[in-house]
Formats: sequence, C-alpha cells, structure tokens
Amino acid sequence: MPTWDRLIVAFCLAAGLAGRTTAAERTAAAPRASLREAFRTFTADGRYLVTFPSRPTAKGAWVTAGVVAATALTIKRDQAIRDNIVASDRPGATRIATKFEPLGRQEVEAAALGILYLAGRGAGNGRVVATAATSFESYLWASLITSVSKAAFGRERPGGGSGEGKFFAGDSIFPSGHTLRSFAIASVLADHYGVRAAFVAYPVAALVGLSMVQEDRHWASDVVAAAGLGIAIGRGIATRHPVPAPGTAAS
Repeated sequence: MPTWDRLIVAFCLAAGLAGRTTAAERTAAAPRASLREAFRTFTADGRYLVTFPSRPTAKGAWVTAGVVAATALTIKRDQAIRDNIVASDRPGATRIATKFEPLGRQEVEAAALGILYLAGRGAGNGRVVATAATSFESYLWASLITSVSKAAFGRERPGGGSGEGKFFAGDSIFPSGHTLRSFAIASVLADHYGVRAAFVAYPVAALVGLSMVQEDRHWASDVVAAAGLGIAIGRGIATRHPVPAPGTAAS
C-alpha cells in the first residue's frame, strides 16, 4: 500500500479513536419503544447534532481542528494524490477498490443493518438490537447530511469541469457519501463494542473511502472530510443511546 493510502487509513483510525466519548459526555435520549417514539428520538438526535457548537469541549475543539486542518492540507494535495493513486494503475489498488467499494453502498449498508437487527431480535440480544438501531439512525442522518452538503458545496468530480476540483461549480461530490455513512456506522460499532471493534470498523470504513479515490470517483479530501463528519455523526448519536449490558434481552 503506497504512502498516501497508508496516511488516509491511519488518519481515519486516529480520528476515530481520538473522538471516543466518556461517560460524562453522554446525554441519554428517549428509548425507541414505538414508531412514534423512534421518530421523536430521531428528530431530537438531529437537533443534538446540529447544535453541537453550543456544547464546546477541549477535546472536541482539538479533534475538529485536526479534521479541518487535514482536509485543508489534503485539498492542496488532491491532484498529486490523484496522480499517485490513480495514474499509476496498480493492480493491488484495483483489488482493494473492487472488494471494499460495495460495502459503502446505501442499499448494502441498509440491508446489513436490517439483518443485524433481525438477528438480534431473533436471538433476544438487546445489545445487538440497540447497536443496529443506533447504527441505522446514524446511517439515516449521514445520508441526509451528505445530500445537503453535496448540494451546498457543489464540488467538481475528478476529471470533470475545470479538472481542478473547484467548489461551488454545480457538481455534487463533497463529501463522499460512501465514506461518511461507513464512518458513521463504524463509530457506533466502536462506541458499543469498544477499542477492539474500532480497530476493525475504522480501517474497513477507511478502505471504503480509499476505494472512492482509487476508482477516481472522489478527491482524497472528499474522503478525509467525510471521515471526520461521519465520526462526529456516529459518535454524537451513540452518546445519546446507552449501550445495554452484554446478555441483555431485547425489549
């Protein structure tokens, strides 16, 4: 794996681990006991996400500054990274893209979370059910925020328009939806199952993002920004939903 590939994966893992929440930072939301309550919880969690600047913390400020700085630096290096990753035409890169890109598709993620939820219900495992439900909510918010952000930033695709990846140019690729959703889900898994899960979920999400660059569908900065935003969404929602103890029956 070349240098830029490693850096992207390492950054995403570091950002995820740095963004871990403590018990003091958690604010419990209402349970999802019915469809109506689930909708109320969904909207309340959305308000919690969009009002995050009103709850500043030193750790949050450092992590946010790091993601913004990394995105800005990557924007300046986007073309060089594209030339290095795409133009070299490495067989290994193609294999990674082929294997991990499907994991970031909306229908695949939704189906996987649905299967996880049903499996948890069938086994009477409350922790699995809660993880699937919170992951799906993060997936929904990630999808919505991705759509709004893409429309707002209007960034050019690699090889499209001016070829420079200009913003507000009428296109819609910033940030990467595959990456943002994958990191939102990975963040919930890491929150509910700890560091061991993080060391699996975050690299997989990073490889999904990397596949977008290798397939020349996104600039590297689209992926870096999406990773940071996805982690923020997943962590933000996970802090609102306590993790049932292992062995807890599904309600």
